[in-house]
Amino acid sequence: MRSWLVLLCGLLLGTPVLAKGGAPPSFESAVHARAEEEPRAMSQALLRFYETRGFQPAWFSYDGAVRPQAGQFLAALREAESEGLWPERYHRSALDDALRRLALEGEPEDSWMEVELRLTSSFISYASHLLSGQVSSRRGPWRTKPPGAVVLAAVMEGALASGDLCATLRSFSPTHEGFVRLREALARYRAIAAAGGWPLVPEGGPLEPGMKDPRVAVLRERLRVTGDLPPAPEERLLYPGAPGVSSVVLVGDLVRAAMEVAPESPRTPVPEDLYDAKLEEAVKSFQRRQGLEADGKVGGETLKALRVPVEERIAQLLVNLERWRWAPRELEPRYVMVNLPAFELEAVERGHTVLRMPVIIGEPDWSTPLLADEVEYLVLHPEWNVPGKITQEEVLPKLREDAGAAETLGLTVIDKATGQAVDARSVDWNALGEGPLTYRFAQAPGESNPLGQVKFIFPNPYSIYLHDTPNPALFTKANRAFSHGCVRVSEPAKLADFMLRGHEGWTEASLAAEMEKAGAPRRVELPAPVPVYLLYWTAFVDAEGRVAFRRDIYERDLEVRRALAMNPVPTTRG
Repeated sequence: MRSWLVLLCGLLLGTPVLAKGGAPPSFESAVHARAEEEPRAMSQALLRFYETRGFQPAWFSYDGAVRPQAGQFLAALREAESEGLWPERYHRSALDDALRRLALEGEPEDSWMEVELRLTSSFISYASHLLSGQVSSRRGPWRTKPPGAVVLAAVMEGALASGDLCATLRSFSPTHEGFVRLREALARYRAIAAAGGWPLVPEGGPLEPGMKDPRVAVLRERLRVTGDLPPAPEERLLYPGAPGVSSVVLVGDLVRAAMEVAPESPRTPVPEDLYDAKLEEAVKSFQRRQGLEADGKVGGETLKALRVPVEERIAQLLVNLERWRWAPRELEPRYVMVNLPAFELEAVERGHTVLRMPVIIGEPDWSTPLLADEVEYLVLHPEWNVPGKITQEEVLPKLREDAGAAETLGLTVIDKATGQAVDARSVDWNALGEGPLTYRFAQAPGESNPLGQVKFIFPNPYSIYLHDTPNPALFTKANRAFSHGCVRVSEPAKLADFMLRGHEGWTEASLAAEMEKAGAPRRVELPAPVPVYLLYWTAFVDAEGRVAFRRDIYERDLEVRRALAMNPVPTTRG
């Protein structure tokens, strides 16, 4: 896996180290004074940048004349909002005003030095945020941290020398399709917000097909705005994202668009307050985008989602754009990715999803961790060794009530000291102390084994893995947070086939046939480790190109929002 650090090695190798002679002592002193005022990381980056160029200014000449790169940088900051960043975090307006004063009002002779250092500080912050995010992913699988002083000095020197500072800064953003499409979605939702947002469907009882209700008219308007309910071809007022729209422009406070097709012949319009079949399909479209049961009815969960304002959806998009900045700039040619809030697994081959399936993840109290690892082997007909937490919280309380519960649960009690099975009724479970338990519990392979017929092993400190399940009916649920932390997969034979790639003659059919049999545990090595990512995307663009949102089941969006100080959400500025 290559990180952005490797991608910047050319800049590092090409960084010029200028002679220190000729730098005015007053400017070098100003650099050191400013560095003392900055936080440690910024101070180091600032000093490193000016040291490598012999304390020569970057944005001005010594007579105070501004260089073209300063204007280019301010232009680049105007693009920050489209990247999901906030231009004023980098003091765009203040820098613009300072440059204007220097040009028009004749500031004192050395006033340019302060503006020079503010421009450099702003650039370092902006470049660092584009490269690795605004906050550290302390709990994420990649555990990113801001680039160091040496890297940022090289980045800035290379950008200034590039001849197109805007394009160079733009190139620091992730190029993953997931990031690019989410950035486009952000532009769409900001256009919706600029046009007044969408109406919130009033609270009340369920709405169902066939009903006439004033709230249905509001529902129609709400779904038109996001394109779930396509407007009739003869309508002039269209909405961002509506199917059949070739372009979208803002005219005053209205959103207007050009149609790709000619208007159809006039027809009798459906009453706005009637819940007809077309509206039912639009509700289903909305429900699928929200990960809800697509029954075409507006019940409690659907109504709750319909009442989320556009500003909250924009905040969700910003949080997930930030998560993309934590990712390596390149992923491996083959990998498996699980999006936990979407309850979905994708197997990816050279940038294309070749397998997609629903999964079951951990309950909120048994949350599945975020991690990046590699599947090394799989086990057919696995034995289940009960984890310690499940033993303490679920198994022991049952045994203390009835020692026969071990047999009911299908568990074998094993003495850790001897490795021998013991009769659960021979143990006084209530007399066990608080120290380490001298017994462990296991369940033999079989139809009722919680791991099903196969598990996929990637050694990790959480004892988490992917596995089959004897209870496939749960995959039909919209909310699939039912496990104790492991990820249950709905099509284990297909996933195993993807990982084995015909190794030792295995095929999907032979794997499925083997899983149908009874048998002892059998370890099967992969021809090469397969990277697996357990990630957390609550906003993404799905396979059909729709902007999708998911519930923050583990409340991890809240952590990022607090770190980004996004309450309230930063507003668009002119």
